[in-house]
Amino acid sequence: MGKKSLTRDELFLLKTAEIARGYGGIFHPVSCYQVGKAIGQNDRSVDNIVRMLAQTNFVQKGHGNLISLTKQGETLVHTLMGQGSSS
Repeated sequence: MGKKSLTRDELFLLKTAEIARGYGGIFHPVSCYQVGKAIGQNDRSVDNIVRMLAQTNFVQKGHGNLISLTKQGETLVHTLMGQGSSS
């Protein structure tokens, strides 16, 4: 079987981690709308994704439109990055 496709939420988390690393660390706050734009999502979709990810403790909301990964979010990102090989 081939690779499992990632959901929008999983893509959002991976892109959040990538952008945050570019700012200096995986937990660095980033604009949720910058992340959404990078994966082709509109602002309304981004609001829904962020709400769900915050409720499940993968991201935490900051001031304005800033979000950052939580420890649980970091763990999921590492798991998703390791999915490249089929099992």
